[in-house]
Amino acid sequence: IRFIHDNIEKDVWLEEFYPKQMEIYHNAIEQTKEQLLMNRIG
Repeated sequence: IRFIHDNIEKDVWLEEFYPKQMEIYHNAIEQTKEQLLMNRIG
């Protein structure tokens, strides 16, 4: 549980300092998730 909490804090910290990079990073994760779902369906 501690590990997950640290990750959340790190994400918040990163978003404060690198908002643009984090936006790109989150978009990439979303696209990857969608592709994985599409591949599973197909």
